[in-house]
Amino acid sequence: MDKLEDFIISEPYQVTDEDEAAFQEASPDEKDKDHWKKDCLDEFKERFRDDMEPKQNYICAYCRLELHPNEVTPEIEHIVPKSEKPNWMYDPFNLCISCKLCNTKKSTKEVLRDNTIEELPHNSDAYLLIHPHLDRYSDHIDFVGDVLYKAKGDSDSKGAKTIEICELNRLEVAIARAIQCINKHGIGQHYIDFLLLMDNPMNRKLIKDENVERFKKKLKERIRVYLERQRQ
Repeated sequence: MDKLEDFIISEPYQVTDEDEAAFQEASPDEKDKDHWKKDCLDEFKERFRDDMEPKQNYICAYCRLELHPNEVTPEIEHIVPKSEKPNWMYDPFNLCISCKLCNTKKSTKEVLRDNTIEELPHNSDAYLLIHPHLDRYSDHIDFVGDVLYKAKGDSDSKGAKTIEICELNRLEVAIARAIQCINKHGIGQHYIDFLLLMDNPMNRKLIKDENVERFKKKLKERIRVYLERQRQ
């Protein structure tokens, strides 16, 4: 894991007067999760992305893969789901940037140790998963071969819960990490290393066994395309 991936968000987004006006227009009375879709929030969302993406090194808060806005607009992610705590919906400390897949997989899953609290907590112990404003990623998760996610600690640790909640052990993430590594460093020994990695019985526990052969097949297909592009 390099330094760019191992970020903690330096400071939350600073809400402007224009943002406050937009929040008031979107939610003049009681806040509701559906208010997030209102057009009056578009400029706030644009300002938030512009501020937060460099603070996150253009990397997803959960899988720590690079964000590619030319492929899909990075998601503004509510760390505590807005469906659970709509009053925290506009609080920058409850917001970060994630890729669409992590946002979808995380969805409305429980992330608080105590869901009855009324005030947004600013302490790490209040959260089940890695909080990008509070927690150092490498304190909770190791990368195996720069491809697979391995939690530090037991099944109740923050690393394990983050992997579970965001489903980081899915095949698509392993492939994406392998391709990202090859794009950065070239094929070299990496291709063989990735295949050997997936044949290790200990590593098979980090991804569903039935996905191992699919991983190999998809990686070979991606390598073929990579080499064809290199020849052009």
